[in-house]
Amino acid sequence: MAVISKGIKLSYKTSGETYTDLTNLQEIPDLGGETEAIEITTLSDAAHMYTDGLLNYGDSLGFKFLYEKEQFSALGALTGS
Repeated sequence: MAVISKGIKLSYKTSGETYTDLTNLQEIPDLGGETEAIEITTLSDAAHMYTDGLLNYGDSLGFKFLYEKEQFSALGALTGS
């Protein structure tokens, strides 16, 4: 399924209710995730059997931006880098 990403914004909030938009966003990750396969094979089965498990979104999401020094520094300060 294709997702139209035009107009998507990514922002962060440090405190209060004010969000800061990140600029120059070029690419977003696939947000659908993958369903884990749970093995349910018994000794009477002739082949391995599986059922769908939980949806796994992965450990992290990668976003791609054009480099902008001020924004990079601001994000680095938030992460302690």
